[in-house]
Amino acid sequence: MEPVHEAEEPLASPVWWPFWIAFGVALALRLLWPEIRPLHHDEGVNGWFLYRLLEGYRWDYDPERFHGPFLYFVGAPFVILLGMSETVLRLPVMLASSAMILLLLPLRRRLGRTGVTAAAWLLAVSPSLVYYGRDLIHETYLVALTLALVAVVSLWLETGRDGHLVLAALTLGLLLTVKETAALTLAGLAAGAVAAWWAAGRPPILERLRAVPVPTRRLAALVLAVWYVLLFTSFLTNPWGLVDSFRAFLPWTEKGIEGSGHEKPWPYFFLLLGRFEPMALAAGVLGGAVALWRRNPFGIFCCVWWLGQLAAYTVIPYKTPWLVLNILLPLILSAGVLFGEIGRKPLSGAVRAAIAGIGLLLVAWTASKAVQVSFLRYDDESLGLVYVQTTRELRDLMKMIEDAAARSPEGKPGLAIRFYTNNRWPLPWYLRDYRGTLYLKEVPYAASGDVLIFDPGQEPDVRAALKDWRKYQRRVFT
Repeated sequence: MEPVHEAEEPLASPVWWPFWIAFGVALALRLLWPEIRPLHHDEGVNGWFLYRLLEGYRWDYDPERFHGPFLYFVGAPFVILLGMSETVLRLPVMLASSAMILLLLPLRRRLGRTGVTAAAWLLAVSPSLVYYGRDLIHETYLVALTLALVAVVSLWLETGRDGHLVLAALTLGLLLTVKETAALTLAGLAAGAVAAWWAAGRPPILERLRAVPVPTRRLAALVLAVWYVLLFTSFLTNPWGLVDSFRAFLPWTEKGIEGSGHEKPWPYFFLLLGRFEPMALAAGVLGGAVALWRRNPFGIFCCVWWLGQLAAYTVIPYKTPWLVLNILLPLILSAGVLFGEIGRKPLSGAVRAAIAGIGLLLVAWTASKAVQVSFLRYDDESLGLVYVQTTRELRDLMKMIEDAAARSPEGKPGLAIRFYTNNRWPLPWYLRDYRGTLYLKEVPYAASGDVLIFDPGQEPDVRAALKDWRKYQRRVFT
C-alpha cells in the first residue's frame, strides 16, 4: 500500500489542526472590536460614497480621484442586511482578509501541508495584513483576489477542468475592478509565470489553452467582460464608466510619478518590511533562493513575483504603507515554499521540534506587533503602518455633538453644525444624520450655529464673526 501524499490527507485530520488554528487566529485578529478605531480619512470618503449609493444616488467611477467600484458594490449588500455602522462597513474587508487563509488550500500540492500551514500563520498574524484587513480601503480586496486568481489558475493547471478556467476569468474580471494598480499586479504575475514556464522546461501551455473547448473559452471571456462592464458602468446606469476604466491609467500613472504628496524615499518598503514583517521577509528571501537552487517552478514564480512588485513600488515615488501588501503576499508564498521543502526533509524529531519552537516564538512576536498596531496604538503615526488615521479624540468630539443634539428640541436633524475647515473627513460620514450641517470654505461675515468646527488658525475670524462668543463652550481636538 502506498502512503497517502500529505496534500491528499483529509483536511479534518489532526495533522491539519495547526492550519485551522491559524484560520481561527486570523478571524479573531480581524473581527474582534472592529469599532475600536475611528474611520480614517479614506474610509470616511469610501463610507460616504456607500451611504450615498444606498440613499438612492448613483455612484459614478471617477478615474481622476478615486479607485474602482468593487469596494462599493460588494459592501452594499452587507449594509442593506445589517445596517450602516463602522463594523458593517469593514465587515466584508475583514472577511476577505480572513478568507486568504482558506485560499491557500488549493496550493497544497505545490507547497505541501507544512508550507501551506506556515504561510497560513504568516498571513494570519501579519501586522500589515491585520491592520489593513480591518480598513475600508481597496488594498485588501486587491491582494485577496490576487491570491484567489493564483489559487484557481493553479487548480486549472492541475486538473484542466473547464470550471476552474471560467472561475479564473471571473476572478480576473473582479480583480480589475478593484484598483488601477491591478495592472502592476498582473505584470508581476506575468513575469513570474514566464520564469516558472522556463524553469519547468517550457511546457506546451499554449497548446493546452487551445485544447480548451471553444464554448468554454467564450464563456470565460463573457464572464470576465460581464462583471467588468457591470461594475464600471454602475450596472449599466453610467456607460461612460467603461471608457473611464481605460482612461484611468493616465492620471494614476501621473500621480505615481509625481508622488501627489505621498512621496517617500526609495528604501521605504524595505524598512517597513524589516520593521513589521521580518519573519516573512527573511523566510521569503530564503524561499526564493531555495526555489532557484531546486528549480522549483512555483517557487520561482513567487520569487520573481515579489521581486517585481518590490522593484515596481520602490521605483515609483508615490508610496503609502498599504501598498506593502502587494509585496508581502508573494513573499509569504515564497516562505511557504521554504517551509514546504523543510517539511519534505527526513529530519529528526529534535530538529523538527527546534524549528517548530523557533517558529512559534517568531509567530508570537509578530502577533504581538499586530495587536500593538491594530488594538493599542492604532492612531500613533510614529508606527510606520499608521497613516492618515483619525485620532481617538474623534469619539470625544462626536460625544460633544451628540450631547448638543440631545439638548436641542429638534434633535439631530435640527442641530445647526457649521464647518469652516477643509480637513473634514471622516466627519461627513459620522454626521450623515445631522441634516443641518453646512460645509463652508470660508468663515462668513456673520457666523452662527449650534456647533462650529474650524482650524485653530481660523479662530480670530470666527470670534470676529460671532455676535456673542461667550455663550459657546470651546474645546480643542486633535
